Amino acid sequence: MKTLYTWHDIYPRCEKIAKELKEKYTDIMDYEIVGISRGGLVPAVIISNLLGIRKVYSLGLKTYKDQEKDGAEIYQVPYLANNNRVLLIDDISDTGESFIIVKKLYSHKELVTVSIYMKEKTKFAPDVVGESIDNNIWVVFPWE
Repeated sequence: MKTLYTWHDIYPRCEKIAKELKEKYTDIMDYEIVGISRGGLVPAVIISNLLGIRKVYSLGLKTYKDQEKDGAEIYQVPYLANNNRVLLIDDISDTGESFIIVKKLYSHKELVTVSIYMKEKTKFAPDVVGESIDNNIWVVFPWE
């Protein structure tokens, strides 16, 4: 089942996430935001504006799900030398593979993970989620 989410769906979930982050992590302003490209970039910017965090970076990750190649390629890693606190944002934790891969990359950092949506049977449950959704939903975001 294909579901088209609109900005009216996305923005309130980002507000909910920002509020929860402020409540759970009193030092959230000390974090730098990394959005997983491409889907996580828009929510990363929205949440950065809601939190007032100006340092926002992009991490490029391409996952493959075809007959020729099964895996992932990280093609862009932001330089975060002076900060050990990272707020990692993606639009959805579908299979969870993107979060699992990037969490390994940042294993030496204090990491808080965020997604707007999380499928019920994902392999990775982010620390903060806007909403849990059924596995049978195929999500289409307004930026797609």
